[in-house]
Amino acid sequence: MTIKTMIVFITTAILTVGCVAFPEDGVYRQGGYYSGGYGGYNSGYDRRYERNNERNRWERERAYRLQQARLEQQRRQQQIDRDRRQRDWQHRAKQEHLDRQRREREQSRLQQIQRHTWQQRQQQGSIFQNRMKPWESKSRNWERHEQRRDNDKKRDRRRDENQKD
Repeated sequence: MTIKTMIVFITTAILTVGCVAFPEDGVYRQGGYYSGGYGGYNSGYDRRYERNNERNRWERERAYRLQQARLEQQRRQQQIDRDRRQRDWQHRAKQEHLDRQRREREQSRLQQIQRHTWQQRQQQGSIFQNRMKPWESKSRNWERHEQRRDNDKKRDRRRDENQKD
């Protein structure tokens, strides 16, 4: 029995010295070696953390790609809108130019017609100028009569004034 006790003491001493001699293994607590990490294991060597980090990295990359795609779509839409506004503006400018040209052509055509009719009237007027219309001759006769009467009245007044003096 003493031999058995001696063997137990020696094994206990060897195990105790071995634990103190290799401290990088950590402290033995609650059924495992503890090196300061959470849960009694090192997160650097745990594959669950690597998968979690990979998933986080993948989600960040996916969110970045989605954001870039959204920005690219917005840029394309803005470019499409800008091009559409430019085309509309050019179309309106072209239509205004065509309308202006059409109005100018119409106006010049009307002026040409007016000039032509005026020239025709001038030519016809020179032909008929010597011929008086009956109403024109009556009005001229009446004007002459009125003028003679006024002249006679003036003359009579002067004569009366000269006789009084």
